[in-house]
Amino acid sequence: MAGIQAMATSLKMVKTQDEAADLVIAHITSIGEQSSEAEEIDVTTLDSPNRSKEFIQGAKDSGSIEVAVNNCFDGQVAALRSVYQSGAVRQWVETYPDDAGTLTYSGYISALKFGEATTDGLVTANFTIRLTGEPVYAEA
Repeated sequence: MAGIQAMATSLKMVKTQDEAADLVIAHITSIGEQSSEAEEIDVTTLDSPNRSKEFIQGAKDSGSIEVAVNNCFDGQVAALRSVYQSGAVRQWVETYPDDAGTLTYSGYISALKFGEATTDGLVTANFTIRLTGEPVYAEA
C-alpha cells in the first residue's frame, strides 16, 4: 500500500476510574503532528579528536499535539475545559483508519482556544496536548 488516507482517524481521551466512558473527540478537522526531539549533552574535552566538539543524546521531549474541532456545543468543549482546568495528565489514543495502527500517549491540555467568529465561518475550538513521557506507536 502506498499510503493511508487520514479520513476516519479518531482521537479519544481514555476514561479515568471516575468516568463512565472514554471521551471520543468529535468533529475533528485536524490532528497536528507529533514530533520528538532529544537534547544534546556536550562531552567535548581538551583532547577531543581533531579539536572537534563531541555530543551524546540527552533527554527526549515528545512535544505537543494541536487538535482542531468544529465546536457544536455538545458538551465536548466543556469536558475538555474541565480537564484543562484540572491540569490532569490523561492518556490519549489516536487510531488510524483501516486498522493501520494506533499512537498512544500521555499528556495534559496546555492550551484551549476558541476560534475566530466570522460572518461566513464556523465556530471552532483548538486544544493543545502537551505530551509527557514517550508516545507508543503500534501497528495493527
